[in-house]
Amino acid sequence: MKRQIRRSCFETNSSSTHAICITKRKIDKDNLPSEVEFKHDEFGWEFRVHEDILTKASYLYQAICDLYTYENDKRKNKYINWIYEVLGKYGIECNFDTKDKDEDGFSVGYIDHVFETRDFVNAVMNNENRLLRYLFGESKIITGNDNSETFDEYMESHDFSDYDVYYKGN
Repeated sequence: MKRQIRRSCFETNSSSTHAICITKRKIDKDNLPSEVEFKHDEFGWEFRVHEDILTKASYLYQAICDLYTYENDKRKNKYINWIYEVLGKYGIECNFDTKDKDEDGFSVGYIDHVFETRDFVNAVMNNENRLLRYLFGESKIITGNDNSETFDEYMESHDFSDYDVYYKGN
């Protein structure tokens, strides 16, 4: 972490760190859930290991919404429709939370420094098997920050050779 004193105030160059780890192992396509919820959620600095389908689906959905709503980009609807199409082939109903503003007009949910997730989103949204492995396999999202050694210790103490890892720093 960089430290520098400017005009008598202390600043740090710290932020959230996330590792999106997509298993390389095949999944049992005959044993998939009947529905998946995609909700808005907040993914920031806290250290957590997320392995459940709801959180993985919500992280992807939040990244898509944050990346492509701000840019008024048509990819948001394109990607959501593609998820409907792919999961629909397996009889999976998709439920997307469409409420993206609170009662005061502020955005619901966020991913800290979301633009760092672009490689992850593009990789998942361009490969049906990767999407399925991400959502339904032994994939995980590890969130943390660079103010704590917990994230780094976790990453160093686990073997990720069976995963494609997309790192979101900043």
